[in-house]
Amino acid sequence: MSTSVHFASLLDALPQQVWKADAEGRLLWMNARLAEALSRPALPTPLARWLHEDDRAAFTERWSAAQATGRFEMEYRLGQAWVLAQAERLPGSPLWLGTHVDIAERRAAEKRLRESDALWKLALECSGDGVWDWHVQAGVEYFSERYLRLYGFEPGDVAASPEAFDARTHPDDIAQMAKDREDHFSGRTPLYRNEHRVQARDGSWKWILSRGMVIERDAAGRPLRMVGTHTDITDRKRQEAQVWQQARVDALTGLPNRRSLRERIERALAQRAVRGEELAVMFVDLDHFKEVNDSLGHDVGDALLVQAAGRLQDCMPASGVVARMGGDEFTVLLAAPQVAPEAERVGQAVLEALSEAFEVGGERVYVSASIGVSLAPRDGTEIEALFKHADLALYEAKGAGRNRMSVFTPALHDAAQRRARLAAELREALPLRQFSLVYQPILSLRDPAAPPRKAEALLRWTHPQLGEVSPVQFIPIAEASGLIVDIGDWVFREAAAQALAWRRAGREGFQISINKSPVQFLSERSHRLQPDWITHLRGLGLPGDALAVEITEGLLLERDEAVAGRLRGLRAAGLSISLDDFGTGYSSLSYLQHHEIDTVKIDRSFVAGLEDDGKALALCRAIVTMAHELGMQVVAEGIETEAQAMLLRHMGCDWGQGWWFGRGVAAGEFEERWFGGQAAGSVSGTAR
Repeated sequence: MSTSVHFASLLDALPQQVWKADAEGRLLWMNARLAEALSRPALPTPLARWLHEDDRAAFTERWSAAQATGRFEMEYRLGQAWVLAQAERLPGSPLWLGTHVDIAERRAAEKRLRESDALWKLALECSGDGVWDWHVQAGVEYFSERYLRLYGFEPGDVAASPEAFDARTHPDDIAQMAKDREDHFSGRTPLYRNEHRVQARDGSWKWILSRGMVIERDAAGRPLRMVGTHTDITDRKRQEAQVWQQARVDALTGLPNRRSLRERIERALAQRAVRGEELAVMFVDLDHFKEVNDSLGHDVGDALLVQAAGRLQDCMPASGVVARMGGDEFTVLLAAPQVAPEAERVGQAVLEALSEAFEVGGERVYVSASIGVSLAPRDGTEIEALFKHADLALYEAKGAGRNRMSVFTPALHDAAQRRARLAAELREALPLRQFSLVYQPILSLRDPAAPPRKAEALLRWTHPQLGEVSPVQFIPIAEASGLIVDIGDWVFREAAAQALAWRRAGREGFQISINKSPVQFLSERSHRLQPDWITHLRGLGLPGDALAVEITEGLLLERDEAVAGRLRGLRAAGLSISLDDFGTGYSSLSYLQHHEIDTVKIDRSFVAGLEDDGKALALCRAIVTMAHELGMQVVAEGIETEAQAMLLRHMGCDWGQGWWFGRGVAAGEFEERWFGGQAAGSVSGTAR
């Protein structure tokens, strides 16, 4: 049974009517007792509608006034039944939680005893509560039998003195109780009202609501006699604590949540100048957490988050606060007279702690962390400014390779503005024909002197003011905005047209590779945007093997059946599937069993280290051997020297790509360089 269902069942079992309403006084939810009383009305419904018509105006006035105080209390008739309504606004919410207590018996008694002793008028105010009668100046206090049994005592067990239960009051509540008494004694409040904890005979603490009134004073106006009641509100307080807990504490890790952190930062900012402190806000993201979660399951992911939370807390100084913002995102708040060196020390400790292996679910898992830091008052004195600047610093840390910490600088703000400008102007790049394709040859390492039979189409953006914009800058923006879907479809059509032109010009079997972003696949799945590439190729009379689609390992880690089906459809139509940047993803390679891959591309980071005759050489050799065993061909990317090309050729690598053979160039220049200008099949320039 879920926590919410269990909680609702508890509320249904209470003797009181429990309800939730919005700021306009409309009932949004009610427990079973109230639903039965109102004949299970359709929700939402105005609470005032169900009140006696004589009580509606007063209810509307008091409910409106309560919006400023956050507390509401009123006696009214629900239909013909008198109830005591008490409600409080939920923390940080426009919603209210309230109760109805049946006071029909008490109201009837009041009506009968309207002119009787004021003591009994008050004693009967809450039928069933414990009654106390305090003779103030005599130092004597009498307790009703129900009052004593509320705390586990029997008549005669407790002395008739105010000290008997004042001594059992929780120390943290005594000061407020004394203040509320004095406010009533002095006439500042017409009634005494206080909530405090009293220790029962068995040692447990009960929350009680104490209400009373001075009914007799001496000639000088000093109180002689005061009477009142105690009401057990322990269950209500427990419910309030649970609501508070749910609102401010992350259920998985037990850390403060986003809301609680904001409250703490706001307090720290307000007290910063008085305490002579500086603040540091540190955004901490776990690197590669998604891969762990996807490949090993959410239970392992949750266990990892719990352990990570514990390690973060171990790195904190006494005044440091760690909160979970959601997912794999944490935030640290530090305060110190000079906080920058403290943030540096804590940040390095966090990086080291989170880079160590995690033992979760029987697996040994490795992640790391990226950290972005902003400082107050240097980087701002408002919470939103600190969050924004910490986020920019985190973006910098991730872009620099992750597993590192970056502190905000104005240059990061300038870079963010540049990204924002690029994001806005990228939307116009396609309709304004600012995109073009260049083609980088992929040569056979067995016969590198032969003309290329493959090339990779690379996207270029020529901005009218900024000039050539690097794909490293604009591709992530296109993916984040969803523009990559339309851009990717344009790349496909341009590449297909070029492949057709070169094949018709005599380059039979020539194949062009195009990159397809994971965002394109996911958009096709979630929005049913499936550009029919296969139909387009057939319309051109072009066989599927004229194109190869390059994908990344991250896409395969999703284990998404819709994505797998899309890949199968492309391959069934003859298109080749190539796995780009192979070896850089987080995986056990088990996904190779679930997908048919034609080619793997060794990442350039491995190729760059080949000449050192170390791990890179062994890794490349292992990739080639494994791929061939699985029936795949291998392309090595980033070849920049003859030595690299020779080493790859000797280990049996099939294809090579990189500056050693040639950079990406426009179609016409490609023909001049590789076909001797004889192909005459260029279609470049159609995007301009």
